[in-house]
Amino acid sequence: MSKRRSVLLTTILMCFLLVGCKPSEDKLTEAEGARDQLLAARDAAEETYLDIADTSMRSELDELGVQVAEIEAIDFTNMSDKKINEVLPTITELSEKYTTVQSKLTGTYQEETAVKEELAKNVQIDSYIINKMGADLSSIVLHDITADSYSDNLIAGDEQSLISGYTLMGVKLEVYKDSSEWEFVVTDTAGNSYNIPCEDLRNVSEKGVSLTFEYDKETDSATVSCGGYF
Repeated sequence: MSKRRSVLLTTILMCFLLVGCKPSEDKLTEAEGARDQLLAARDAAEETYLDIADTSMRSELDELGVQVAEIEAIDFTNMSDKKINEVLPTITELSEKYTTVQSKLTGTYQEETAVKEELAKNVQIDSYIINKMGADLSSIVLHDITADSYSDNLIAGDEQSLISGYTLMGVKLEVYKDSSEWEFVVTDTAGNSYNIPCEDLRNVSEKGVSLTFEYDKETDSATVSCGGYF
């Protein structure tokens, strides 16, 4: 065989081998599509993670991220269909793991969002109390009738009292926006107790409110009126 013919045959063989290492168009499309879905799943999981406070899944995301980076670096155009088929199960497995992770992250996000929304319904309003009851008061408690919950004594301290005619500053009212009915339970130092209905506290300005407690001897009843903070 002539040297020229030998070189020609070698060249043809090399070309054949190179063609044989290339993937078919369908297989290349399948591989790149599977990888795109995996990358999208990774990005979605990372975005959801940024929206939650719980950091317990950070290590799992990092481990998956390392494996995805390896898949991302693969050049499918230089692989045969056979080699691509060997990689595809790994891509599928990683995608399934991200589906599980995303489900957990979404659940955590929904739980945290629900807690935030519930907390947002509890509004703290600055207020001060004016005692015009004609008696010293030992306790003023806000009763949320709708939720059937009671605040702490708004007159701070076990041995303190709000003297008649005096004003108590720095009071914080906790108002739950889903409620619709409240009353104040007021007790004087003589042990007399009054359940005093009040207006809808949802309508009170969040900038602050004054609470004036008064007693009517003729009707033996007490009232509370809400006014401006200053």
